Amino acid sequence: MKFALKHAALALISLTLIACSSKDKLVLPDIENRISPKKVWSMQVGDGVGHYESGLKPLILDDKVFMASREGIVVSADLATGKRLWTFDLRQNAQVSAWQKLNLSWSEGNARIAGGISQGYGKLFLGTENGEVVALDAVTGSLVWRAQVPGEVLVSPAVGDGFVVVKLGTGTLLALNPDDGEQRWVFENEQPPLTIRGVSEPVIESGGVIYGNANGRIGVLLVDRGFQAWEETVATPKGSTDLSRLVDVDAKPLVVGGTVYTIAFNGELFALDLRSGQQSWKRDYASFRNMAISGSVIYLVDSEGRIYAVDRRNGSEIWSQTGLHKHFLTGPTVYKDYLVIGDSKGHLHWFDRNTGDFVARQSFDDSGFYREAVANNDYIVVTTRDGELVLLQTP
Repeated sequence: MKFALKHAALALISLTLIACSSKDKLVLPDIENRISPKKVWSMQVGDGVGHYESGLKPLILDDKVFMASREGIVVSADLATGKRLWTFDLRQNAQVSAWQKLNLSWSEGNARIAGGISQGYGKLFLGTENGEVVALDAVTGSLVWRAQVPGEVLVSPAVGDGFVVVKLGTGTLLALNPDDGEQRWVFENEQPPLTIRGVSEPVIESGGVIYGNANGRIGVLLVDRGFQAWEETVATPKGSTDLSRLVDVDAKPLVVGGTVYTIAFNGELFALDLRSGQQSWKRDYASFRNMAISGSVIYLVDSEGRIYAVDRRNGSEIWSQTGLHKHFLTGPTVYKDYLVIGDSKGHLHWFDRNTGDFVARQSFDDSGFYREAVANNDYIVVTTRDGELVLLQTP
C-alpha cells in the first residue's frame, strides 16, 4: 500500500509540473554564452536509469571516475582520458544466491541499481531496488560481497567510522560491516502513508549518522550502536491538498563545522547544532533536491526551480535566480567559479556563483539530467537518463 501511495505522490508532483509546463511553455531565457566549457570525453554506461527515479550518480575518486546503470553495469574509467579500466555486470556474477536469483527473475534480469556509488575502505558500495547492498573492489572491480536487506535501497550508502549505513525506502536505517556485509544494527522509522518517491541520503560525521525522514524530521544516531541522539521537526504538514501536506526531507544533509544544514519539501531551510539538534536559524526555503556548499555559501534549488545562494552563517540571502522557475532541475554543483545545474530536457546551465548570472548553456542528450553533476578541482562529470557520461572542463 505504501509503495502505491509513494507512486501516487510522485505522479501528483509530476502532474503539477506538467501543468506548470503547459501553462508557461517552459521557455528558456535568452543568454549570451560568456564561457565555452570543453567536452573532454564521453562514454556510454549501459542504458542509464531510463525514466525511473534514481539516486545513481558518478563518483570521482583520485584519478578515476565510476558510474553504474540501473540494469546492473558498473564501470571504472581513467578520469583524464575516459579509458575504460574495468566493467562489472551485477546480473552475471556466479556468486549470486538462490534468493538473489529469484529477485533477478522477478525483475526480468534487471539488477535495478538505484543507490550509489559510495566509497571507502578500498571498496565501492551500491544498493538496489531488489533489496541488495553490493561491495566491489575499487581497483579491480571484483565482487567483495553482496548482502540482502529488507527493502529497496534508493540512495547512496553512507560510509565511515567502520560502518556502511543504508537507508531503505521504508525509512529504516541499517548498519553493515564494510568487510563482509554483516548487519550490525537496525533503526526503524515510521513513514507517513503518502510520501515522495525517494529518501534522504544518510551522512556519517563525528560519530553520528545524520538522516532525514519523510515525516518532516531530521535526526542523529550514534553510529557505533544505532541509538538515537536526537530528532527535530523541520516541516509540519499543513494545507488542504495531498501535495501541500508532503513534508519529505529528501535532500542530503550538509554538515560543516559542527552544524547540520537541512531542507524539506513544503518545509524550511534549517541550521542545527550537530551535537544537540538545537536550532541556530531557519529560513523560508523549501526543496527536495540536494544542496551544495562552498566556503560560507549554501546553494539550493527550491521546489519550484528557483535558485538561491544563502550565507550559511546566518541564513541571509546573497542572491536569487528565477530564470528557470518551474523548470524541472537537478540539484546544484559547485565547479571552480561556477554553479552548474541540469534540467529534464538535457540543458546544462552555468551560472556565476558569486552573482547568480547566467554565463553559459549547453545542450546534451534530450533524455535529460536527473541528478546533480559531480566535480573536483579540474573536471565536472554529468550523466543523462540514457546513460551518457560526459567529462567537461573549463580553464
